[in-house]
Amino acid sequence: MKTTRAIWTAICMAGLTWTSTFPASADQTATAARPEKSYTGTVVSVDPKENTLETRGFVLSKKFNLGAGCDYQLLGKNAGTADDLRPGEKVTVNYQDAAGVLIANRVEQQPMRYEGMVKAIDPNTRTLTVHVRGMDKQLQLADGCSIMLRDNKPGALADISVGNHVTVTYETPDNKPTAREIAQTSITFTGTLTAIDLEEKTLKAKASFSSKKFNVADNCAIVINGKTDGQLNELKPNDKLVLSYDEINGVNVVNRIAPAEAQPNSVAATAPTTSN
Repeated sequence: MKTTRAIWTAICMAGLTWTSTFPASADQTATAARPEKSYTGTVVSVDPKENTLETRGFVLSKKFNLGAGCDYQLLGKNAGTADDLRPGEKVTVNYQDAAGVLIANRVEQQPMRYEGMVKAIDPNTRTLTVHVRGMDKQLQLADGCSIMLRDNKPGALADISVGNHVTVTYETPDNKPTAREIAQTSITFTGTLTAIDLEEKTLKAKASFSSKKFNVADNCAIVINGKTDGQLNELKPNDKLVLSYDEINGVNVVNRIAPAEAQPNSVAATAPTTSN
């Protein structure tokens, strides 16, 4: 009889223990299982001291609290901090919604890029115009805008010429497209035109110790008298040319052809023309 009473007592105590601990376990599980959401927008403001980040999307704006362990992945940096964020950057924020309080766990910068042909450069106003898919995009050159050449070699603005094909990484502070990096990765060959095939859209040129065959890209910029709308049939044998090209699986694809004696980055050659 005593044995039976002891067994029932043990069972009741176990039940009370399970009942008292269950609500806490459920709360902990709910907290741990809170789903992470994501939001992509443009940085409006950031306050590293207050650990806040405000972003603007197409329709809505959101303000986040930056978590103590928030991870920052920014262009050109494996690991950043809140101090590296700046207005105009496009970011994706992974966050938790704790009863309306948005807590950021991760902020990842999303690159915004234009890829096209340089139509104009104005060193005085520090503006760059790029022709992209039939439209002209004008960008302001940011202070410290980096110029990257082939093989990640740093360059200068003078290395960018009208007609070059470039990839421009930009941001939009105050809704104004602003170039942060210009990449011009084509190879340059300077030589004398020896042959041209208008039907096949190929040409050959020779330098002192080498000669090359080039296939002319459909969007190749042919610079004649400072303008980029020249035609292939305007080129003549013995013309001295500078050819910018990409070598793709052994094939040289030329995207810019200009006279060798031209000063391609002079203001007169690069400033956009105006019409009355």
